[in-house]
Amino acid sequence: MVHLNSILHSAIVNSDPIFTKTSSTASTALTTTASASSTDSFGAQLAAAIEGYLAQSGNGSQFEINVQEGQPQTAGGSSQFTVTVTNLTDATATSTATTAAPVAASSASAAGALASAAAASSAQQPAVVPAASPFGGAMPSASELANMTPDEAYWAEQPAAVQALQNMPPDQVGPAAMALAQQGYVIDVPIMVWGWDPLTTMVERQNYGYTWVPSGLQAPVQVPPGLTFPGRPTYDPNTPPAGSIAVTTAFAAGTNMQNVFIDPAQIAASMTLSASS
Repeated sequence: MVHLNSILHSAIVNSDPIFTKTSSTASTALTTTASASSTDSFGAQLAAAIEGYLAQSGNGSQFEINVQEGQPQTAGGSSQFTVTVTNLTDATATSTATTAAPVAASSASAAGALASAAAASSAQQPAVVPAASPFGGAMPSASELANMTPDEAYWAEQPAAVQALQNMPPDQVGPAAMALAQQGYVIDVPIMVWGWDPLTTMVERQNYGYTWVPSGLQAPVQVPPGLTFPGRPTYDPNTPPAGSIAVTTAFAAGTNMQNVFIDPAQIAASMTLSASS
């Protein structure tokens, strides 16, 4: 007779095949070998190209472009152009750094100047990247978390494609989860396919000694933590396989700590265990 606890343990760990379960200035100097009759034209074209690039990026109005031709360093030598891109909104910009590099007067020269101008523009407008959750989705704000249960936070921190599994009909969630797993998403079958409570499932895994469990398409754990069996690999809590699922309740941090099955004190204890593992 199979003990009910053994069946429950196997399911919690997800140890069976998964989807068969219950379903402000920047500058650069450019040197050209163009003749004196073509240098003015090249300088004008270069300035126009840079201005056009900045205008497309939406930053053109805040920059001033200045192209000046210098004297060759040797008789009959190549001419030097100094391209200065000044950020008009930067009141602290008081000087222009100039470097010289001999290049041909061609589209490659313009490309180099455009790259320098783009770098200056990017430096003025740093990108704002939302914080990512450990599950790969966007991290809710502190105010949003405060109004969530731990289980709501768990789902909110998943990638959008995975979140969609939560409200799918039972006959659709299995195939959809399989498709996502094949695309590389980490699928926790008991929670995401069978609909188990995320916090309770993670706490039970902790109680059994797990620090990680296999994800959807990975091989099952053959021997539970703390046990050995001849011919079978022992469970290594310190070496989780790539793509496995971390056993953690850290997603409960900052939430209202309300759960039907686990009281706030137990949740806090499980979070401490997660932080130490």
